[in-house]
Amino acid sequence: MSFEKLYDINFPLSADKMELYFQGDFEIADQKIILKKAEILDLGTYFNSLSVAKWSQYTTLKKFKVSLQLKGSFFVDFYGVSIYGEDEILRIKCKDSFDKDFYLADFSDFDLLGIRLTALNDNAEFLGGEYSGEFITENEVKIGIIICTFKREKYLLPNLEKLKTLTTNNKNISVMVIDNGSTLDETQSDELQILHNPNFGGSGGFTRGLIEQVTEGKNSHVILMDDDVVIELSSFERLYTVLRHMKLEYQSNFFAGAMLNIDMPTIQSENTAYWNKVISKTFGNGFDLTNKQILCLNEHTPEHVNSYAGWWFCCIPIEVIKKIGYPLPNFIKGDDIEYGIRNGSAILSMNGIGVWHEAFAKKLTPIMKFFSDRSMLLVNHFAEDCNKFTFTAAVLLRILKRFFKFDFDSIRILEFALRDLNGGFEQITSTRADKKFESLKNTPLDKNIISTVISIINLTIQHCDSYDKLDKSYKNFRDYKLMNQQFWRRYLMIN
Repeated sequence: MSFEKLYDINFPLSADKMELYFQGDFEIADQKIILKKAEILDLGTYFNSLSVAKWSQYTTLKKFKVSLQLKGSFFVDFYGVSIYGEDEILRIKCKDSFDKDFYLADFSDFDLLGIRLTALNDNAEFLGGEYSGEFITENEVKIGIIICTFKREKYLLPNLEKLKTLTTNNKNISVMVIDNGSTLDETQSDELQILHNPNFGGSGGFTRGLIEQVTEGKNSHVILMDDDVVIELSSFERLYTVLRHMKLEYQSNFFAGAMLNIDMPTIQSENTAYWNKVISKTFGNGFDLTNKQILCLNEHTPEHVNSYAGWWFCCIPIEVIKKIGYPLPNFIKGDDIEYGIRNGSAILSMNGIGVWHEAFAKKLTPIMKFFSDRSMLLVNHFAEDCNKFTFTAAVLLRILKRFFKFDFDSIRILEFALRDLNGGFEQITSTRADKKFESLKNTPLDKNIISTVISIINLTIQHCDSYDKLDKSYKNFRDYKLMNQQFWRRYLMIN
């Protein structure tokens, strides 16, 4: 088999993201890096290193090749990195270009392969490069990127421009935008579809996308992606190649893209997560991705019961959707948690596959907390090893945290969430999600806080008294109504 490109060695999107791409002493200008004699350019970074352990684990990669476009003379140093440290492997002297292939098995002791370039003359230049690979097997892969949006053109339109480059270069990738705000012109083409949808939140938007993708039947995978992210195209490039050569045992797993902090671009907010019976727990929060040992640690995502991948960037095989059905009608929050738990397999991830995203705390108004509370407490009925006691603990934890923050409106909104929960999905879905959202805007949050807490405790006791009955009701709704498209088509009012 011939070599196939894995991904390009990329230049940074902006100066504040530089150390995720290049480190060292150099000058960067016009998509080239200029070095004086003895200056060093380090490519062993989040986006430009090679995750040798993950490529070995997930795919049938046998050999890989490093190609560099250079001007001038360099030492090219290869080094391996693990959580225990760094080891020099090989030094090669070259001039004006570099191409060398390696057997992947020779790097089995390392998590990452890094490359350092040392200039041997002034005004030496690095112009670009790529990793390519030779694989034992290949799969037919076509990806549909689903973006759910609601009046976020500020982020969405620049992302669509970037994705146009991706879909132009790779006809096996297309984009579908589900426009919950109906503020964009509807579009139908091979590369881009924009569909209007009622504002039923992320749950309704992403599910509409899944329904359309399954019905069209042309793609093998979907990537669910938020509208308010900053993307790096090499993440899609890398993931596409992984999927094309993925081993059979991983072909039903979800693949998670990490969330990087949009305000602190070199810091990670999350790389996979799990439900710990009471709240969501993240892996990799606060990781400094400019640190090589941290990058190696980031490759060792722990396996937990109730693991899931957030839908700011989550790749799902179409065949899995056909097998496990469609998401819960939550409006926002928790649908990605339950869906990952429902699939019941380990969540895959890799350095270099991720997006920058705004912190969730900025978005959590009391109304958003209503949906968040309702959805997160719902998870208790679907996660393993949960019961009435973990449900009670989840409610009490929310009350205590908000009391200490003097966030009394959020305590008051919790009462409304519990009332909905105690009525089951029949009550939750009896009112259109967009109408529910609008009615909450006009709901007064002025009830005495002591009375509110007493009411919450009573509602929690009622929920626990009826726990087995409610639990059966919630699971029956999922297992019977969400296994096909009928409920969601009626709920979203689509043909």
